Amino acid sequence: MTEAAAAPSGVAAGAGVPAAGAIGFRRSALHLGALWALAFAQPLFDLLGRNAEFFVARGSTAGDILLLAFGYALVPPLAGAALVWALGRIRPGAGWAAHLVLVAALVTGLVLPPVGDVLGGSGLALAVAPALGALAALLYARAAPVRTFVSVLSPAPLVVLLLFLVVSPARELLLPGDATEAVAGPASSGVPIVHVVLDELPVTTLTDASGRIDPELFPNLARFAAGATWYRRATTVDDLTTEAVPAQLTGEQPHAGNLPTARQHPRSLFSLFEGSHDLIVVEPITDLCPERLCGSERPGTGDRLTALESDLEIVVQHLLLPEDLRTDLPAIDRVWEGFEEGSVDPGGLHGGAALKGDVLARLDADDAAAGFAKAIGALSRPHERPALVFVHSTLPHGPWRRLPDGRQYPTRPRPYLGLSAKGWTGPQWQIDQNFGRHVLQVQYTDRLVGELLDALRANGLYDDAVIVVSADHGAAFRTGQPRRPANAVNAADIAGVPLLVKRPGQREGRVDDRSVRTIDVLPTIAEAAGTRIPWTTDGMPAGERPVDTAARIELTHAGVDAVDLPLGQLLAERREREAVEARLLRAGPYAIGPAPGLIGRRVGAARPADGAPRARIDGAADFADVDLADPVIPALVAGSVDGLGANAVLAIAVGGRIRATTRTFADGDRIAFSVIVPPEALRSGRNAVAVLQVEPSGELRPLGATR
Repeated sequence: MTEAAAAPSGVAAGAGVPAAGAIGFRRSALHLGALWALAFAQPLFDLLGRNAEFFVARGSTAGDILLLAFGYALVPPLAGAALVWALGRIRPGAGWAAHLVLVAALVTGLVLPPVGDVLGGSGLALAVAPALGALAALLYARAAPVRTFVSVLSPAPLVVLLLFLVVSPARELLLPGDATEAVAGPASSGVPIVHVVLDELPVTTLTDASGRIDPELFPNLARFAAGATWYRRATTVDDLTTEAVPAQLTGEQPHAGNLPTARQHPRSLFSLFEGSHDLIVVEPITDLCPERLCGSERPGTGDRLTALESDLEIVVQHLLLPEDLRTDLPAIDRVWEGFEEGSVDPGGLHGGAALKGDVLARLDADDAAAGFAKAIGALSRPHERPALVFVHSTLPHGPWRRLPDGRQYPTRPRPYLGLSAKGWTGPQWQIDQNFGRHVLQVQYTDRLVGELLDALRANGLYDDAVIVVSADHGAAFRTGQPRRPANAVNAADIAGVPLLVKRPGQREGRVDDRSVRTIDVLPTIAEAAGTRIPWTTDGMPAGERPVDTAARIELTHAGVDAVDLPLGQLLAERREREAVEARLLRAGPYAIGPAPGLIGRRVGAARPADGAPRARIDGAADFADVDLADPVIPALVAGSVDGLGANAVLAIAVGGRIRATTRTFADGDRIAFSVIVPPEALRSGRNAVAVLQVEPSGELRPLGATR
């Protein structure tokens, strides 16, 4: 091919200087499409294709996925080509110049992540990547072989679409129907069934120093345990919700590549009892209940696509930005959706994706309580057959922003302190404060579980029912370790989960030390309901498990082997963690801090000394007019300090009394602090908040206020 033949229309041969005409729409679209596919579409589709649970958790339809795929792969380059064509119609050289600018921008996006990795961050990368993009555009303009090479890449958008829609696991979500059929279950059964799965709850959170469920912190779960069987050595089989929940519903071990859908899990709790029970199902993350049994309650198309676009914007930034620029982005691996909703503004809960429509009463609030409310409301209605209630709650999973009474608080400076993409990297004291906030959210979850159990009693179902309360997996709170996934160091925190089973007619509680796994939940329910499972399960009724501390506990991650340790080792490490948590919670979750003995002490109105460090409280206006009846109250006090370094001990006083203690930490270019105060410390109206430094001698030094 000659240089003249290779040159775009309107470009002088070899020179790259605009001539009489503009680059044609077709050639511009093909070249921009190729570069867009490599820089933007392929990374996103590769990630989503390997994590198709992203769509399941959002209730996305096949139409949503197709619209996303074709829209994201084709619309941006077509829009760019249209702009080039339009400018070329006005002035040929302007169209060619616009095309080169777009080429430079796309190459910049393509090289920015690897350049950032090579250069160790964005400092140089943000200068080098655009320079490389400009150089690439210059070569494109002046060298025919470069343009020819880009022409060869022009099928890239179609290849990327083919890989995503036909080859990746996402293809399963595009097939019509749920491909399930009735599984022979009991012809009749008079046993009501209730199965509650809590999200990310280590069993150690619930236990006190004596190893029992703490009745002060978690009264409803403790009361339930007093009349149920607590399998206190129960362990999960997988550390991801999308595998761990199906394992409980099917009795089958997770396998890599399986999606949490009815198509790939046709045999489940729902299909087993569909012939004998009325189903009440709250399933926000997985989708194992077939549509023919549970229907399909989704938000409107506009709401779904708006939410999907909002979350994908964050995902794309995580994919394309250097690591240091991703630090302040909302997490995409700690919540299922609504990534921009990492914190709560006192003015209200705003926009963004929420849980699937069958869980939420409102699209503008991440209200996990709605799932329990739906189940409780359904129980109050008459049923011709026994009820089967399944509730998977997204609580107490983070972000941690709930108080025990259900009110929320703004999370500043970010929802998780000391947590990076690599795991917990902050000092242990900071992670301990995260743990305290986790406990507060578990207390709220305990309240919701109690409301459901009370509804069962009020409707006369409790005594005759088989009731299971479990969790999908735990979480670790150790610096230097990931919160998840599991490894040999944090496995004890992630593997151990609560599993409480009340059988029909059971009134006395007992503790059972069998080596029960979460794949035993469905076989245990079936046995208690007096029926047989007509398929071979990997699990077994809990009563058939031996008491065996030498049992190997295999824990998978996304169905792939991750940990294989003896139960005895996990139990020993669990006891160590229980001792740590008992010490932290000795005076309650609000007292976790470096100087708990100061809490409750009155402080005078002493003026700061001249030259004393100064503190600035973020959102100080929130404390000027507190309404305790609001669903969001400023129970988290956060801000920055000038004149102190990291790790300085602070006391936070509200209304003239110390309510919490904490330490300072480096947060970018400032020294920050953040701590929860008990809601009873606040009063309606104006609240005086003071920050004091705790000297090594124990003396309190008031800090000046910076507004």
